[in-house]
Amino acid sequence: MNAAADTVSSSVRLRWEYVPGSELFLVYSDGRDTSPTTPLGLLNRSIAVKITRLLRF
Repeated sequence: MNAAADTVSSSVRLRWEYVPGSELFLVYSDGRDTSPTTPLGLLNRSIAVKITRLLRF
């Protein structure tokens, strides 16, 4: 929370290791304006997905 700019932001991360050494990440981020003059309040919203796979030789 940033009281000077009247904004609130949040982020949630989910990590799943589907096999040892290989992972799936899902990240949700959200930013809102808490000022009473802004009717919607949504500044930004994003979802990111990252998949890693361990390769052994």
